Amino acid sequence: MSLTIQGLSHQIIDGDNHRHLLDNLSLSVAQGECVALMGESGSGKTTLLNLIAGLEPVQQGKIDVAGLALQQASDKQLSQLRKQHIGIIFQQFNLLTSLSVQDNIEFSAKLAGRYNAEHGLALAEQLGISELLNKYPATLSGGEMQRVAIARALNSRPQLLLADEPTGNLDENNSCHVVEQLVNLAKSNNTALLMVTHSVDVARSMDKIYRLQDGSLSLFTG
Repeated sequence: MSLTIQGLSHQIIDGDNHRHLLDNLSLSVAQGECVALMGESGSGKTTLLNLIAGLEPVQQGKIDVAGLALQQASDKQLSQLRKQHIGIIFQQFNLLTSLSVQDNIEFSAKLAGRYNAEHGLALAEQLGISELLNKYPATLSGGEMQRVAIARALNSRPQLLLADEPTGNLDENNSCHVVEQLVNLAKSNNTALLMVTHSVDVARSMDKIYRLQDGSLSLFTG
């Protein structure tokens, strides 16, 4: 398994109260498996992604990513995990504006020590952005920036890819097309994908759909 979560609980301070955001939650995602995560705003979806990425400390329970137990890991180990084994696609793209599209795509792979020019060019070709390689993010449309962000995240060949509302700025038709490409690429690279989305249509492109509600996960069949 690329990701295994057991008995995860997490509290946040909400005003004067401590609120149980996650309550004894368990989840596993295998390599090459694509899982959608849905839930109301404030239900804890982004917090869960942050915990999996090692960006917030595990309060109670276990998270194992690529063989590393996050609850016992040092800051150095967590940083290395993010470089080597986790790809992240942000809703706001987070492209480096001073770098060309090609340099953006190569960035994560070079950071992970897995730079391969042919692999990066193949991703660009598969995502239909080959003609954009010499352009800069400020000149791109939202859909183009999202494809660049996907190529960058996959170029380092991570074991686990986390995507937080990656199509939130796209219309429904573009959203479904981008997610279809993302799923196909994740499977062909044997990468586990966990994606937060508000769109049922987008979620249906995935192997499984979970709903996060009242701190617990349940399979969504609607």
